[in-house]
Amino acid sequence: MDPNEKNNQEEEILQAENADEVVLSEQAEAESTGTDPQEAASGPEFEHEEGEVRLCGPLRFRDLFAFRVKYSYFSLNSLAYWIVTLLIAGCLIGYWGSYETKTKVLLFVLLGILVIYLPFNAALRTLQYTATLKAEGVEVEYVVNRNGILVRQGDRSEVLSWEMIRKVKETGKRFYLYVMKNSAFVFGKDLLGDQTEALRGYIKGAGKM
Repeated sequence: MDPNEKNNQEEEILQAENADEVVLSEQAEAESTGTDPQEAASGPEFEHEEGEVRLCGPLRFRDLFAFRVKYSYFSLNSLAYWIVTLLIAGCLIGYWGSYETKTKVLLFVLLGILVIYLPFNAALRTLQYTATLKAEGVEVEYVVNRNGILVRQGDRSEVLSWEMIRKVKETGKRFYLYVMKNSAFVFGKDLLGDQTEALRGYIKGAGKM
């Protein structure tokens, strides 16, 4: 397999900023584990245990959009975005009297694109994507225990060990389990309910918190 193609497949994880909710193909999974593709087609092995965390349902707009906002606007990756935004705002305020009307309009348009259009566009893309999945009846199932995370989407499945989780961030409403710097599983605490402590326990047990 071409190295670039393999890297692209490895980054196709659920909740990816660009790839959106993609599970590794059976062929990619077979090559990564060294198993025969026909064996991989029957699904990866996952050792279940009592008390494991289970979530099943359609992907929600607010969860996917929360990740996109968090990654795009409130992380180190968004530093350049905020620098440019603040520079334009500073120029408008500090040199207002010295600009011609056309220059002021241009700066206002640029500022509007940064502050309004980009978040709005991300929200629109997320809404279209989640609406399409809902119309098609696509649901995702997550199973989490000490052995890792099992993800099922339709007739496709993937098993991730805890070693594949780079870091975990917990907010007041969600858990973000990062597989790549721009790709994460998002677990809403309102969906977890009384499983919240169990998930937190598995995360701490894996040394990710």
